[in-house]
Amino acid sequence: GLSVRLRGKDASALIVSGLDLSIQRGEIVALVGESGSGKTMTAFSILNLLPRAAEIAGGSIRLGDTDVLSLPQEGLRAIRGKKAALVFQEPMTSLNPLMTIERQIAEMILIRGQYSGRDVRERVMQLLELVRMPDARRRAKEYPHNLSGGLRQRVMIAMALACEPELLIADEP
Repeated sequence: GLSVRLRGKDASALIVSGLDLSIQRGEIVALVGESGSGKTMTAFSILNLLPRAAEIAGGSIRLGDTDVLSLPQEGLRAIRGKKAALVFQEPMTSLNPLMTIERQIAEMILIRGQYSGRDVRERVMQLLELVRMPDARRRAKEYPHNLSGGLRQRVMIAMALACEPELLIADEP
């Protein structure tokens, strides 16, 4: 029953209305629709990442036993990346231009807390190879602006996979 409203200066518009969606472990689901149909807002809603002009107008969002909409910011941070991760449409808006690819992926790995020291670097390489990054060892030392759009998207996917989420959401994969 998810509904999302976009607030404007003079009015508001319902951009997602009464969506019922259930995704089981191991299942792949695709939301298909024309531009502006609410696919991105649905994806953002799942992790409560809506822009300021948007709000949940009704319904609920559950990740397993967790009611996402009832969580405070601390609780949301705890599930983002670990329980569910989002691959954004435009990598350059999400990647830090001042950090190498390796460092950005390493930060995600360190958030999970399962690796340390040399193991982190090895895990970064595993993730880059998993997303079929050509010449992964060299690319890891580069900055986002050195990569093509497709390679930056691979970095974003590697970062999303770094925390081994139960749910992976790809906005315009």
